[in-house]
Amino acid sequence: MAINTRVSCPAGVWTQLTNADSATEVSVMLAGDPAVPVSLQATVGATPPTDAVGPFELLRRGDGWSEGTIVSKFPGVAGANRLWAKPAGLSGMDAIVSFSSA
Repeated sequence: MAINTRVSCPAGVWTQLTNADSATEVSVMLAGDPAVPVSLQATVGATPPTDAVGPFELLRRGDGWSEGTIVSKFPGVAGANRLWAKPAGLSGMDAIVSFSSA
């Protein structure tokens, strides 16, 4: 099922962007405070990441990540099927997410 949604991500907390297993195309675009960097990380299942910083960091509103599956963007996480975001600083950020769930 295709899902297009806006997810609120509090500062300093890993927030799940994909609410179901997703191995198909995923896109993310930041909306909100233009000065908040956001880390993206992938996991297998619904357990939040433990890494301090994700391998992708989006730096400002309007930045995006698209054109690929979670597995293709995170080859070091075997079987990755969930995407997470963690805004830095004191301000949270919204993410606009589009993906297909299994």
